[in-house]
Amino acid sequence: MGEGGHQGHALKSGKGIQVNFRGTRMVVKVSGEQSEGAYTLIEMTHPPDAGPALHVHPKAAEAYYVLEGEYSIRYGEKQILAKAGDFVFIPKGVPHNYRSGPQGGRVLVVSPADLEKYFAQVAGMLKDGPVSWESEQEIAGRYGQEFLDSLAHWGQ
Repeated sequence: MGEGGHQGHALKSGKGIQVNFRGTRMVVKVSGEQSEGAYTLIEMTHPPDAGPALHVHPKAAEAYYVLEGEYSIRYGEKQILAKAGDFVFIPKGVPHNYRSGPQGGRVLVVSPADLEKYFAQVAGMLKDGPVSWESEQEIAGRYGQEFLDSLAHWGQ
């Protein structure tokens, strides 16, 4: 048994904590709490041409494993087209973003612990109407994500 008392878990396909974030279906496979603050693991299914604005995670790395479709991924000075089976690792503090391809896609994301709380909180607020950029930045910052611009944020 881990220090936090979590004994592990197994999830069937499509199972986990569900979050609909601006049309992207997210299934949290491992939360920050379950990993004892080490990471969050999220399976994301994106519509076409979706993804976040340029951002950094100042305290932790992030990684993407493409399951379906293709993604244009920018990290630092590099820009790549990642397809099913491709993997991209981004060290902490490196500016990055991605955009799903014209058919959308599905990607497994290893993100900083508790980032799922940002997605869930903003998704909940969006049910009541638009969320200001300032509010979204503040919530993201609480959970280890700092936006560097607001361009093309999740198709907005």
